[in-house]
Amino acid sequence: MTIVKLNNICQKYEIKVVYFTPGKIAPYHLARFAKLAEVYSRLSVVNVIWEDDHRWENDFGELADRIVVIGERREELSDKDKCRAVIGFLDNLEPEVIVLAGYNDPTQIAAARWARKNGAIRILHADSWQGDHPRYWLKELIKRRFFVQPNFDAAFVPGLLGYQYVRSLGIPEKAIWRGLYVVDNDYFAQGAAAARQDEVAVRSGLGLAHNYFLTVTRLSSEKNLLRLLQAYDRYRRLGGGWDLVVVGAGPQEKELREFAASRMGAGVLFAGWGDYEKLPAYYALARCFVLPSISEPWGLVVNEAMACGLPVLVSRKCGCFPELCHRGINGFDFDPLDVAELTELFLRASGGTLDLKVLGQASIRMISGFTLDTWVQALTDCIGTTICNKR
Repeated sequence: MTIVKLNNICQKYEIKVVYFTPGKIAPYHLARFAKLAEVYSRLSVVNVIWEDDHRWENDFGELADRIVVIGERREELSDKDKCRAVIGFLDNLEPEVIVLAGYNDPTQIAAARWARKNGAIRILHADSWQGDHPRYWLKELIKRRFFVQPNFDAAFVPGLLGYQYVRSLGIPEKAIWRGLYVVDNDYFAQGAAAARQDEVAVRSGLGLAHNYFLTVTRLSSEKNLLRLLQAYDRYRRLGGGWDLVVVGAGPQEKELREFAASRMGAGVLFAGWGDYEKLPAYYALARCFVLPSISEPWGLVVNEAMACGLPVLVSRKCGCFPELCHRGINGFDFDPLDVAELTELFLRASGGTLDLKVLGQASIRMISGFTLDTWVQALTDCIGTTICNKR
């Protein structure tokens, strides 16, 4: 294994690394994989499709020759066929390292077992945490004994909550690395700066008010948007004057629109699906970002908002809360089930008692520790240390 230093990242050129990712690949995946490919020239990405209800396009650009897609739609291949395809790919490539996105999908377990049989390093890319949904002791025991402990050498997790959870599943402390979730901060910062330079035209083109709270999320029940609207309704009734902009699409959209129309009539803009190219503009012109989820493994939209210089209001049910929301420094955390608490935060944010510019600047400083480079550095150290420990 050849190891050299370049741009402060330890580069291991000769290792064959396979990174599994479920679902369609989003722009933030591509940014990470492009950076990882600078380190591992023999990187391959296996994209096992298990859902097709979102709108990311499969334009892989310069990474097209590195990405293998298995099952363009869930119903096209059976689980057995997908497992056979995965095993066939691994037999042909013979990688030294496999990074796996979980242990629930049969293809991930098949790949982990292939790695164990063939002596490859097995790294668990784990984004779950104890409180992101209800846990049952028997299921957790089975998961620990039969899926996690026998199949993985190390884990790569987002932050503290993910670390605590994989520890409970039997991964040793010394085999856990943090830093799993990042976005391309420069893309969002530069896009936000460009939007602010042309603020009048951008506001007009997107139909945005001068002052608004922003949320960017899938419109589904776990995102807790009905309570968000209830809190915003109370905020308006108490004299609050900022608008609320909701960027996203999903199964709850009709219900949410009808609720907002019946209770508020005005003040709420449902902007629809947020194209990646337009997202920085929505962040740039907002005054404050809010993520009210009741189940959220991390919350990458918080990274995006912070890269654009926004103060953030983050539910304590979001996995990113301990790392990315520091109370009174760059925003505030809240109980997502407490409508009154969120209402009070809306009033504080818009009431002139908080210096939102200072909070936003703190967000920029904090998110500078969560970059594509730090992501690659952490994963590279995880791979290299695990290889050394296995020898």
